[in-house]
Amino acid sequence: MRLHQLASRLGLILLLAGCAVADPNLAAGPRTTTDRFLLALSDAYKALGDKEANTQNDSLSANILYEKAGMAARGQNVPVGDPMEWDAKRGHPGMWGKPRVTGFEDRALLAQARDQRAKLSAWIEATKARDPATTAAQQVAFECWLEQISEDHFEDAVLCGVNPSLWVIAQAPAPAPAPAPAPAAPKTFLVFFDFDKSDITPEASRIIKQAADEAKKGNVRVVVTGHADRAGATDYNQRLSERRATAVRAGLVREGVAGGSIQIMGRGESENLVPTADGVREPRNRRVEIAIR
Repeated sequence: MRLHQLASRLGLILLLAGCAVADPNLAAGPRTTTDRFLLALSDAYKALGDKEANTQNDSLSANILYEKAGMAARGQNVPVGDPMEWDAKRGHPGMWGKPRVTGFEDRALLAQARDQRAKLSAWIEATKARDPATTAAQQVAFECWLEQISEDHFEDAVLCGVNPSLWVIAQAPAPAPAPAPAPAAPKTFLVFFDFDKSDITPEASRIIKQAADEAKKGNVRVVVTGHADRAGATDYNQRLSERRATAVRAGLVREGVAGGSIQIMGRGESENLVPTADGVREPRNRRVEIAIR
């Protein structure tokens, strides 16, 4: 071979080699962000770049990764790796007899990579603030997988640590159902009676009408309970309380309340509104309670 031809060939080799020297300085420079995700992302890209440069002797891939490490350190957004980006950068013409790299020319594999990229991107966006270390590690693991597939290194791609089972967006817990409203307290009306009487007085009629108006507002149950004071015999007072309840029920029916919705009972002298000794007359104990539920 002529000397000038040899020199020309060596010059070409050196030129090509110079274009493929790993440059860690691409990842260097001031770290101008405080974002925990971006800082973790920068460290992970730098570590993968070092591996490609020092273990795999792949300067071209290392520089791509170093560039992304530098972007993250400066606070720039670094999208999840694109399979076509790696095909474009790694898919250079073959050199020294090696064939052209064609990893993602397989359409099924390309579709899988794009689908995973979309899922990973959504998961990172939803999770990075809560778990910056894991999300950054998965982004760079996916970048590793893309780089290995683009070189047809399928066995090495398995070792990158991509774990799609993690890419599940946590759903916000469903709000607790509102507690059931407490049942409304019954509305109560008191109808008072004269001593030893079950007659309805004008004032009692007014109260009964108020109670009837309330009962007619909806589908309700009306409980009418008669009482007596402690003057007189217990048995007599029981019967008197029942007569008073019956008289009030009749007044409610006259005011338009359905008789079937009214329950009546007598309590005699057993449940005094005002506690008294036996035999004591107390006007407030001579009453009927109308409870509307």
